[in-house]
Amino acid sequence: MNFGMMRHTSRAASAWAVPLIWSVVGVAVHGLADDRSEMAWTIEQVVTSVKESREPSVSFEEATYSSLLTKPLITRGVLRFTPPSRLEKDVREPYRERYVIEGDFVTIESERRNMTKTISLDEYPGLRWFVDTFRAVLDGDVARLTREYETALEGTRRRWVLRVRPRSQAGGVPVDFIELSGSEGRINVMTVRTADGDRSVMTLLPGPGP
Repeated sequence: MNFGMMRHTSRAASAWAVPLIWSVVGVAVHGLADDRSEMAWTIEQVVTSVKESREPSVSFEEATYSSLLTKPLITRGVLRFTPPSRLEKDVREPYRERYVIEGDFVTIESERRNMTKTISLDEYPGLRWFVDTFRAVLDGDVARLTREYETALEGTRRRWVLRVRPRSQAGGVPVDFIELSGSEGRINVMTVRTADGDRSVMTLLPGPGP
């Protein structure tokens, strides 16, 4: 989105004065819009904007850092979201894998493992927590986010960071936090850190990719 407004007019009798006046007004209005964009945003504004601006699919690059790996694992692919609850992660590089989450179940299709498997989210509290959090953000469900999770937001419309934590580890959730950073209604980077310090950093790009 662009901020600021410029209007121009002219009269023969004051060809030099009116453009000057409107230039001053235009700068003032542009400055006001910039000031508004620099005002601290609320969680309600972020989540509502994300819902209104979400795309049906985006390409991603994800780096996974783990104590079990000698170097980060880099994967690339496409994320898809179909309201109200279908999520799909289609890994295309360096191998092919597909995860489809519908309702309370996840179907995994893996070429490298030569398998197709369906599991329940109830069996994996960490995955359940991540999926529910992501769905709440994409659905604009502010009430659920603030009721069920600890949330902290910093930044402005131009650049914001939303951190979401589980309120309790009692349910066996191995996730420390999810951090979403973006601009206006777009999520640019999503970071997930587990309780043991491992993390994944996913950069989201517009468009469905190749």
